Amino acid sequence: MDELPAALPLEQEIALLRQQLTTLRIDLSGKDWLTAEEAAHYCGVSVSQFNARAHEYDLHPRKFMGKKLYEKSALYQAIYGAKAWTRPSTTSAPTLAATSPEMKEALARLRRYDDRKGKR
Repeated sequence: MDELPAALPLEQEIALLRQQLTTLRIDLSGKDWLTAEEAAHYCGVSVSQFNARAHEYDLHPRKFMGKKLYEKSALYQAIYGAKAWTRPSTTSAPTLAATSPEMKEALARLRRYDDRKGKR
């Protein structure tokens, strides 16, 4: 296992160790059905996020021997069918209305900065 830098605060070190343990603990190879924890790991989200939003992607678990199981292929299809990530374009950004002199000055500085960087 990689050595952790000594300068990390204790909370960050604990979080990193928890993440490494989770990664080591979850082996999805050869599995067709996954527990909620494994399904969340497969999808790259936290368990709480997965549980809260699984229904939005029509992910319905099966109850088997007291466990809630998700079909791995259904998870793949949900990810594959999800909307592609896109970057917002500068033309689609909403225009901000200046409501105060400070806001007008800040927007003017931002426009000058964008002009210098060639973003407009």
